[in-house]
Amino acid sequence: MDRRTLLKRIAAAAGAAYWSGETLAVQLAKAAGSRPDEGAQPEPFPAAHKERLAALCELIIPQTDTPGAIQAGVPAFVADMYAHWMVPAERKTVVDGLAGLERAAQATHGRGFTACTPAQQTALLEPARKAAASYQQRSHGMDGRLADPAAPFFFKMRDLVTLGYFTSEAGINGELAYVPVPGRWDADVDTKTWNRQIQI
Repeated sequence: MDRRTLLKRIAAAAGAAYWSGETLAVQLAKAAGSRPDEGAQPEPFPAAHKERLAALCELIIPQTDTPGAIQAGVPAFVADMYAHWMVPAERKTVVDGLAGLERAAQATHGRGFTACTPAQQTALLEPARKAAASYQQRSHGMDGRLADPAAPFFFKMRDLVTLGYFTSEAGINGELAYVPVPGRWDADVDTKTWNRQIQI
């Protein structure tokens, strides 16, 4: 199974992991039968970066009147994608990006990234966003960026956090709404009176 197909299956499989107790990333990696680098063993997410990863996830989707990324379990999702799905080049992009945020925080504020305020963290992330601007111009949507091992740190993290959040129980129940029968249902309608509309 190629990377793009695997990503497309994530949305379709969104609720399945809740029943098995596994994260969605692990379940999809098993369903795929192999990782992108065929035969490779999972590589655990570096413990030294776990707090920074959680802080960055929460910066991207903070808690408001709905759950934030941490409450939705997004850091664990991203860590599982790192271990089971990313190729070595992507893992390096993620680790180097997190390490860069830490160095910038120490140099600018004299403390680690996790100890900085959200406003300071946003400013520290800005160079990564600017560096990704040229890539954005030739990207083809979120699934294309996620399937691309060469996607820059800013997009890799933003897209994974978004994906993890909106396939989580907290994200689905807190942010998304399902309307099974929109509008009024009429059992007996003269089709000649229909005002047919096509929505694209």
